[in-house]
Amino acid sequence: MNRKAGSASCRPNGFTIVEMMVVLLMVSVLAVFTASVKPVPLVVFMKTLESSILEQQVKAYAMNEERHLEITGNALRTEDGETGFPSGTVCTPFSWHYTGNGTISQGGTVNCTNGEEDHSLVFRIGAGRVTIR
Repeated sequence: MNRKAGSASCRPNGFTIVEMMVVLLMVSVLAVFTASVKPVPLVVFMKTLESSILEQQVKAYAMNEERHLEITGNALRTEDGETGFPSGTVCTPFSWHYTGNGTISQGGTVNCTNGEEDHSLVFRIGAGRVTIR
C-alpha cells in the first residue's frame, strides 16, 4: 500500500473527521433524549393559584355579585371555568364564595403538595385575604 506520511490512516491514535462527527452526533442525541423535564416548582404554582383566586375576588367586588369557587383535588373551579393543576399536584378540597363587597364566606386552609414540596393557602375571614405558607 502506498500511503502518504502524515495522513490519518498512518497515525494509529488519530480520529478522522467522520468518526468525530459520528461521536458528536451520538452525544447530541443522547443529550436531547435524556434531558429531564423539571416540574414547575410548587411555590410558582401556588402564586398562580393565588392570583386566580384574587382575580375572582376582584370580579365579585367590581360586579357586586357573589362568585363561587371550589378547589377540587386537582383543579380550581370558578364561574369562568375550570383550571387544572400541574401533573402530580394535589390540593385538599375547599369550597367558598366571595360576596358582592369582596368578603369571603368562610375561612380555611388548603394544603397542596407535588410529592416533593408542601405549601398551604390560608383564607382569612373578613376581607378574604389569601396568603401562601
